[in-house]
Amino acid sequence: MPGRILVVDDVATNRLILKAKLAASYYDVIEADCGQAAFDTARKEQPDVILLDIMMPDMDGYEVCELLKACPETSHIPVVMVTASSAPKERIRGLSVGADDFLVKPINDKALFARVRNLLRVKIMFDELKLRDSTSRELGLSEFLEPGDGAERENDTVMLAPATKGQGDVWRERISRMPNVEVIGTCSEREALNMARLEQPDAIIVHQRLMEDGDSLRLISALRARPETRQAVMIYIVSDGAIETAAKALDLGTSDYVMEPFEPEELIIRLRTQLQRKHYSDQLRSNMRDGLKMAVIDPLTGLYNRRYATQHMQKIVDRAKESGNDFAVMMMDLDRFKLINDTVGHDAGDMVLKEFALRIQENVRGVDLIARMGGEEFLVVMPDAGSMVAKHVSERLRRAVESKPFVTKDGVELNITVSIGVAIASSTNCEPSALIKRADLALYAAKSGGRNLVSFHEAA
Repeated sequence: MPGRILVVDDVATNRLILKAKLAASYYDVIEADCGQAAFDTARKEQPDVILLDIMMPDMDGYEVCELLKACPETSHIPVVMVTASSAPKERIRGLSVGADDFLVKPINDKALFARVRNLLRVKIMFDELKLRDSTSRELGLSEFLEPGDGAERENDTVMLAPATKGQGDVWRERISRMPNVEVIGTCSEREALNMARLEQPDAIIVHQRLMEDGDSLRLISALRARPETRQAVMIYIVSDGAIETAAKALDLGTSDYVMEPFEPEELIIRLRTQLQRKHYSDQLRSNMRDGLKMAVIDPLTGLYNRRYATQHMQKIVDRAKESGNDFAVMMMDLDRFKLINDTVGHDAGDMVLKEFALRIQENVRGVDLIARMGGEEFLVVMPDAGSMVAKHVSERLRRAVESKPFVTKDGVELNITVSIGVAIASSTNCEPSALIKRADLALYAAKSGGRNLVSFHEAA
């Protein structure tokens, strides 16, 4: 997994050692020798991970990290602080300003590469989501979102898989102090899997030594493999002090790890940071889904648009070929709609279109395809419907429009009618574009015949 790493250290020898290790694994390494150079280089080069020394002459690593996280151009870049001290207060201070992890000098190679691989995966995922979100915004399909934006969230659910019940009680007491967090506990690997499937927690904290002799790494792997927990935050508590265990957990999909013994505050900060990251990635995914949905939905009526209709019709065609059943295609056009816009205004015209869409939905089946094809022209496709059903439904639609006036916001009553053209498709004669053309020809016949009529294509 190649990537670009920025190494920041005021001692040239330290930079050279790190560069040699990383370059041997085919990472692209760039260097900075002080805090200001680190900030400037990060903005210009956009590295994938920053390895940041704490002790530097112009500004320390904490100040640099705060600058990086406050700048929109660099806030998304993971930062690993490199320090000679393993004191808990140093870790807590660094995590508080936005660092993702700490490496203690002399740096353990397994710890270095495991963390770099983990952070690169996270960075690549975020870059892809942000790129898709940016594309959606450029197409006008979604709003721009910064980390922390978005609607008010419901409570986050944190699931605990501790080593003992007492340990679980301690964790629950501390984590429950976090705002908008609900904590649930488990007592075995099997219960954790079952509860995760039912509760779909936002975060899961797993101790290396599970109760009832459970396999914690197997649990992590299984949770990552399941769709309902694939996007959950997972924090692994390492009890044997071995970096190999932590590295294996990271490679299996753990979001973060904590080595015992640790200060409770460290776990809380790591959990809070990971949840904030999850909120942002969830919002980006939601934006992408909404953007894709908007690409096939008519914004005025809420019906599908022409793009979706032509694609979905092919599925109806394929099903008709398998079943041998007929299906009906209706093209509908509001009569003299231009006159409404010219005399009452476009707002009233939009109201008529929205009300017409509702009346269509009220008079067809849930399985039927309804789409706005453009302007005042609408399409209905009815699977498994022959000429008798189509005649009945089309007349019902015509009457639903004619029988009740359309009322504007100003109280003006508009008497509207609709012309409908119908084509019936068989399993051997059902090419979508040809069917729409036949229904269009029938629609023109209804218009020519005096409007407010249903006309069937004569070849049907």
